[in-house]
Amino acid sequence: MKKPMEVRGGAVLLLALLFIPFSVSCAQGNRGATENGPDLELKEFRLDELEARLRTMEPGPERDYFAGVLANRTGRIEESIQLLNGVLPAVRGSRRDRAEIALEALADGYTKKFRYADAARAYDDLLAHFPDQLKGEKLQHTEDDAKLAQILRDAPAQTLSWNGATNLKTVRNPLNSWNVELTVNGVRGPWLLDTGANFSVVTKSFAERLGLKLLEGASQTQAGITGIENPLRVALLPTLEMGGATLHNVVVLVLEDANLKISLGKESYQINGIIGYPVFQALGTVTFLHDGEFEAGHPIQATGKGARMFMKELTPIIQCEVEGKDLPFSLDTGASDTDLFVRYLERFQNESKTWKKGRAMSAGAGGVVKLKIYIQPELKLGIGDKVVVLKKVTIHRSSTGTDIAELYGNLGQDVVANFESFTLDFIGMTFRLGEPLPAGEVH
Repeated sequence: MKKPMEVRGGAVLLLALLFIPFSVSCAQGNRGATENGPDLELKEFRLDELEARLRTMEPGPERDYFAGVLANRTGRIEESIQLLNGVLPAVRGSRRDRAEIALEALADGYTKKFRYADAARAYDDLLAHFPDQLKGEKLQHTEDDAKLAQILRDAPAQTLSWNGATNLKTVRNPLNSWNVELTVNGVRGPWLLDTGANFSVVTKSFAERLGLKLLEGASQTQAGITGIENPLRVALLPTLEMGGATLHNVVVLVLEDANLKISLGKESYQINGIIGYPVFQALGTVTFLHDGEFEAGHPIQATGKGARMFMKELTPIIQCEVEGKDLPFSLDTGASDTDLFVRYLERFQNESKTWKKGRAMSAGAGGVVKLKIYIQPELKLGIGDKVVVLKKVTIHRSSTGTDIAELYGNLGQDVVANFESFTLDFIGMTFRLGEPLPAGEVH
């Protein structure tokens, strides 16, 4: 489970609130994983290479395993569930590392299909039979997620009905992220739109105002960099209306108010509600416009070539070109700035002579830590047919304490700030930037 929030140098990073962790154990039982092998391609999100390899791989359990996990990453969930259930008996004894990943992908797929009881069984299987593949923080993440699945075991599936397209006005909040005014259970108030939040979230006091009934049981979420575990409860939002879209049985995590209160120096900002990934995914295609609108349910109007989008459990992953190479980055529209991770540092450290050393403060739920960082003067990202130029980008010099650190970085609002719009297409699995803003409107 990722940190609810992180404050770095006054910039707020609303990273995912809950996720089913993904990592590949290269230790016990990971035979045959070579530098160019399919196991490493899967681990490092070199999914284009894995797709090419699958086209020449002989039919059989090994091919079905990689095809099943790849289907999970590329949004073909039913196909993934069928393939992985078929191959799981074959890998249980011969490849325990693959069995672990298969069960994680199954639990993720069942969660995305709102088959919570099946997700709980997959987690039970994973923790009972493959605990040796789960080390340190990953074991804690998995146990936390298993508790959440147990809480939701008897919960009804989320559903969606349309009564027209969704076109909502958005406003910038003091964190410089997007809020939309919604009336939920008769209570009108601002909800933060955060594609990086793995589930929707409300504070305890807001849940009481909404009249939500807490489900039995409790779990916890780790505040990433600080490493502090924070308790959470779970509730179901019976009805959530967003323009012409009506969703039912939306899962919301319920956190203490203090965990969603962000310090802004002398002042603070209280977040009460967050709309997370399962809602966006259900809407199919969502577009954020620079002029302050949020759209969903409209016919897809391509405005150029988009970048490939994958899923790392409940986190969107965008394939960006950096110095001629396609590299995976997580996307979090609740994050104000882009951050680069240790994997980026290791790959491009030969260029570090141009980087400046610095320090930053990062506050997660429950505590504050100081970080040693590098600052890269300029970073060019190729995203589809667009080029994004970022200035003074933070590079972490040590692990961020979250599983997304296996990627090259996390894309924040600075990536989309100078474009008319951006679109996440969960049907075609692409991320697309609109046209660049006129010079006078560029941030």
